[in-house]
Amino acid sequence: RKQVEYYLSDDNLKHDKFFSEKISSNADGWLEMSLVLSCNKMKAMRATKEDVMAALKASKLEMKEDGSAIRRPGNAPLPKLEAKPQHHQKKNSVHAHEGGAILAFKSIPAEQSWMQIKEKLAEKLPDKVAPWHVSEVNDKGQCFVVCPPFEGDLKLLEGVEIEIGGAKLKGELCFGDTLQQTLKTLPKHIRDKREKEARKKQKERNRPIVVGNQRFVNVGALRGKVKEILNSRSDGESLKPDGTDFKLIKALLEYHPKGAAKSQGMVGIKVAKHSQGESRCFYMVREDKSEEDVSMKKCIDAVELNPPYITIEKKSKEEGDKAKAPASGASASSGATAAKPEKKAEPLKPEGDAKPEAAAAGSTAPAAAAEPAEAAKPAAQEEP
Repeated sequence: RKQVEYYLSDDNLKHDKFFSEKISSNADGWLEMSLVLSCNKMKAMRATKEDVMAALKASKLEMKEDGSAIRRPGNAPLPKLEAKPQHHQKKNSVHAHEGGAILAFKSIPAEQSWMQIKEKLAEKLPDKVAPWHVSEVNDKGQCFVVCPPFEGDLKLLEGVEIEIGGAKLKGELCFGDTLQQTLKTLPKHIRDKREKEARKKQKERNRPIVVGNQRFVNVGALRGKVKEILNSRSDGESLKPDGTDFKLIKALLEYHPKGAAKSQGMVGIKVAKHSQGESRCFYMVREDKSEEDVSMKKCIDAVELNPPYITIEKKSKEEGDKAKAPASGASASSGATAAKPEKKAEPLKPEGDAKPEAAAAGSTAPAAAAEPAEAAKPAAQEEP
């Protein structure tokens, strides 16, 4: 019922050109049931005409007796058609600029060229960072710039302002079709350079992370776990507050852009269908019994932008130090004379580590006994 009501709502019809035209073409504002049943979400639910007729008995929508068509209550006038808003955070756009940011400057004064753009932008960039490529100003007064990746690049470049020819110009990061079209116009060596940097970043990204004291091999594994939690619950089912799933979703909420405000007074988390359509999502339940849906996509996108990596390298080093501790103790027990050569031979670590141990172990082999002495001499000579 909610899905069909959404199809005929103002929120949908102001962007749905197809349904708007079909309703407008009928003098009485009827929309054929066959068109509704042909929608992907209705197909996914395997809904039949009989299912819709039964569901709409409690709805304000009007329906013909034979169920062949439906319309808005009282044949309400249709909302004015509007262009669907474009959201930058589309699939894969989180990493659209990781190989190097591409931004556009528009409404450039006629007498200004790409050289002025490059010069003024360079003043805003960190030391030792210079644009890779600046395009010619086209007939629409637009210029596109490719910058190398650097720490905090997107934050600095989003909305960066330069002044040329008495005009203040704001840079805009390119997304979607604009980004794709711009990439096609770039010189091959610049495209190759971006792709190389993007591959490097992707490799760096594929590292273990920890969220809510739970470890994941990468962000993709985290995304899969959240989907698993969602799909394993029935509609209206709450997560157990002492369970690991609850703790993970609660920890993820902290990454939401409005997480602190949204989670105020939260006492529970449940899974339910979205108010618009049949998609399922997480709802926060507050002390006053109010509920609010929350976008896990926004949370995971935020994690992906600043991943809480596990510092594996540091851990390995600590384990290595512990492993060396018994060997050091053995050397010390062999006397001060044995300890000194070991300390001096430290710069020559590949040889020094193994050979003094052989001496400390009291090996009787002539070669093994001779080697530490030979190794110690060069070390003593090199030290000054």
